[in-house]
Amino acid sequence: MASLKRVWSKVRWSVQQRGIGGTLRVMVSRATAAPSAAENHGPHPFDAEYGVDTGGIIGGGDLTTGHAHDAFITAYAGIPPSRFQATIRRWAETIPAGSMASYAFVDLGCGKGRAVLLASELGFREVIGVELNPDLMRVAEANLAIWKEAGKGSGAARVVRGDATEFELPPGPCLVYLVNPFGAVVLRKLLQKLEARAAAGGGPLDVIYQNPEQAAVFTEFPGFKLLWSEAIAMSPEDAAVDPVYSGEDKCNGYRQ
Repeated sequence: MASLKRVWSKVRWSVQQRGIGGTLRVMVSRATAAPSAAENHGPHPFDAEYGVDTGGIIGGGDLTTGHAHDAFITAYAGIPPSRFQATIRRWAETIPAGSMASYAFVDLGCGKGRAVLLASELGFREVIGVELNPDLMRVAEANLAIWKEAGKGSGAARVVRGDATEFELPPGPCLVYLVNPFGAVVLRKLLQKLEARAAAGGGPLDVIYQNPEQAAVFTEFPGFKLLWSEAIAMSPEDAAVDPVYSGEDKCNGYRQ
């Protein structure tokens, strides 16, 4: 019975993301295709170097939890470290010099926590990863424990389980980080919540949106000003091993 429920959850997710026709095409394609290069890809060098598990690709249909938002989950794939670091440098150009230490970094849909690990070394006031899937959250917690035991990052980093639209951001300046974690329905709910935070005087808020497939949703919320929309390069080393991201992927920065 449990396996049937899982299959049904995956079908519901696929229909929501691709439609009925697209779902049928994918089912036929997967039934006849050989294993992909991504499926056979080895560990990312970041994981090999630090003894963590932040790599791999997990489709949204395999991340269902029973939550009402399951159908809008996209997928998990760890952000290339060089792209994350370059993105944060790009964002830092838009704030006063030396003010990063006043910001909390919050990764909504943090997955296995690669961005949390990297952000913990950059001097943010605190670093929080929020993940709905309990299995991914446990992996992220284990990764963060390994990271801290190795003396890396800040002690003010943590991972919590929760839905992005229900999580309460800490007061004060915040940088919300999104790597295309969910579809338009959930993003719209999140931006409504962030608007309410602004109206209540919660503090300055910026959003980094990597691979912004649902960027049109932001246009419904004029309180968010687009700071930039650019392709931010990966290092040659990351580009050589990453099975998901391309050099053309955009990143949007917003300020409320």
